[in-house]
Amino acid sequence: MIVNGIVVRGHGKSFIIRSGGQEFSCEIRGKIKYWADSTTPVAVGDDVVISTNRDGSGMIEVVEKRRSMFCRPAKGSNQDKQIIAANIDQLAVVASVKQPTLKPGLIDRFLISAQLGNLKSLVIINKIDLGRIPLLDDLQKAYSDIGIPNYAISAITGEGLDLLEPALAEHRTIFAGHSGVGKSTILNHLIPGLNLKVGDVSEHTNRGIHATSSIELFELPHGGYVVDSPGLKVLGLWELQKKGLDRYFPELCRFADNCRFAGCCHIPEPDCAVKNAVKDGLIPEFRYKGYVTIYNSLS
Repeated sequence: MIVNGIVVRGHGKSFIIRSGGQEFSCEIRGKIKYWADSTTPVAVGDDVVISTNRDGSGMIEVVEKRRSMFCRPAKGSNQDKQIIAANIDQLAVVASVKQPTLKPGLIDRFLISAQLGNLKSLVIINKIDLGRIPLLDDLQKAYSDIGIPNYAISAITGEGLDLLEPALAEHRTIFAGHSGVGKSTILNHLIPGLNLKVGDVSEHTNRGIHATSSIELFELPHGGYVVDSPGLKVLGLWELQKKGLDRYFPELCRFADNCRFAGCCHIPEPDCAVKNAVKDGLIPEFRYKGYVTIYNSLS
């Protein structure tokens, strides 16, 4: 029987396809591997056409055209992409107040990756039950000022989740962030009975220990899907160039036209309107520092 479905997870050479409330374990037709235009011929979130057997097995016959992708550089390559998830429409950057430490620079990288993939973005700061820190208020104000929804929550106590749930409903969202920030714990709270394995945080490094080892798509009770992904220590922005990086920082763009020099990169130049705005408190210092760090990391 030929049916339409969606890829919800992969296991080696086989993929689990959900269709009409059923799940099928499917392999890929050789022609799909041959015609694939990426290093990931089938990804979680792909809309597919499959042929099914009575025993619940099947074959992926067609992978429909992808509407969007969230990618990272493939291992051992600076050019090829590994598609983490397909056909998503928003990226939820998950961080934590403490354990592991809140790192605005990584959040900024994820926000840029969302723009590169034409995805909406939102920021989730978890573990507020461990106490609020001054940086949290600064982050929330800064992201609100540039139109990025953000939510301070506790996946343990449930605080703030009532505001987060409507932002996920009827969307296909990928959760991304460091290991140990609580992505799986949040999903366990949002989807009763899910019981994903939850990782710990190393006492020596204050970094999360991987609990999620694969990419999986889950259906939310109130509509929509969420993709849980393994924690990323770094996020390469290989499609970016130094020139034009400021376009990905809206608060910098507001002042860039007033710089003394055309093509100002807002770092060594004198009479830079962006640097003056940072000094005057009109641009958050942590956002400017994030810009400089990313700028210096680009070739």
